[in-house]
Amino acid sequence: MRVTGRAGLGRSVYDAVVVGAGYIGCAVAFHLASAGLRTALLDRGGVAAGASRANYGNIQVQDAELGHSLALVKAGFARFASLEERLDASVGLRSLGGLLLIETEAQWRLMADRLPTLHAAGVEAELVTAGQLKEIEPLLDTSTLLGACYHRHEGQVNPFRLVWAYVQRGLEAGLELGLGVEVHGIDVAGGRVQGVRTSQGTLAASLVILCTGAWTPALGRDLGRDWQIRHVHGQAVVTEAVAGRLHNHIASAAFFETMHGDGETSQDEAVLALSQTAEGHFLLGEAGAPTRRLGSDARAGGQAAIAGLAARYFPALRQARVLRGWAAPVAFTGDGLPYLGPVDGIDGLALATAFKSTVIVTPLVGEMVAAWALGGQAEPTWGAFAPEREVAHGG
Repeated sequence: MRVTGRAGLGRSVYDAVVVGAGYIGCAVAFHLASAGLRTALLDRGGVAAGASRANYGNIQVQDAELGHSLALVKAGFARFASLEERLDASVGLRSLGGLLLIETEAQWRLMADRLPTLHAAGVEAELVTAGQLKEIEPLLDTSTLLGACYHRHEGQVNPFRLVWAYVQRGLEAGLELGLGVEVHGIDVAGGRVQGVRTSQGTLAASLVILCTGAWTPALGRDLGRDWQIRHVHGQAVVTEAVAGRLHNHIASAAFFETMHGDGETSQDEAVLALSQTAEGHFLLGEAGAPTRRLGSDARAGGQAAIAGLAARYFPALRQARVLRGWAAPVAFTGDGLPYLGPVDGIDGLALATAFKSTVIVTPLVGEMVAAWALGGQAEPTWGAFAPEREVAHGG
């Protein structure tokens, strides 16, 4: 996408500064600028330079955290019906189904236990047998599967088209974009935000929104806050275009059994997460290892584990060439809930980060933060996601 409008920082005083130019940050910045606030969007790298560049663009409904997030997920999904019209841009939006593959009786019970809550919220999902899977996804080898949890109404966008559409429309509304600008800290006086300290000097602002993923805890420590956001070193690979077509994005019910550890480990364990672009490239993943580092180095062991897992379930991929691999620090929380909302005790500071499934809530979160910035009420309410909550560590 060709970017027009004001790129670069033209002033030192803003109404709002958004830190982190991934999915959420770009959406938040667009909505703030569109509301008439003088807004700067900062990133230490580039647009979608962190976890958002290492993302399949899947709009996932059925894997939502059930305790508090369903209203958020459903409202976010509804926004996609008019998103391209709102942004006046094609973001590669297309309909796909979603499959959570089941290999064990324990996983079957886990998926079955989720269905009543999903159905009560109006989310269509069903358990299908291995025999039914062959009809739903012909490329899939079902020989080791009991079945899957199936939701036929999910979707996919092109990640880069989406974030750049937000940036482009934001620039046209007066947004200023500061790339290669690292935020070192947040200035607070009298319990209120004053601005941010950056590698290019101090920017004054009465509103600061952190959409900073795995980098959020470091900024919190500078304020004396212990935000319980951890991250894994997530890896994936992409193949050449393949003739066979997927009808769904694929993940494993094992994700619901996996608990991220607290400590550092060099061992990348692969759990199936597979999708296909509109152009036919297969996106294969994912390998992850808990870490305290913030690197983006791809590891041969992780890539090999991903390739072996994908070939096991999709024999047609065994001869496909891998074009590239990528890695990124992917933030998560112990209770599966994002950090979303104003920070208690620091007026003007809010967090919007560490989402379980980021794409689906991106349009909605931008609206919610803008409503808060303008003194209104965010809908749905974000009380359960408060940054100062006590975070459980159940995985």
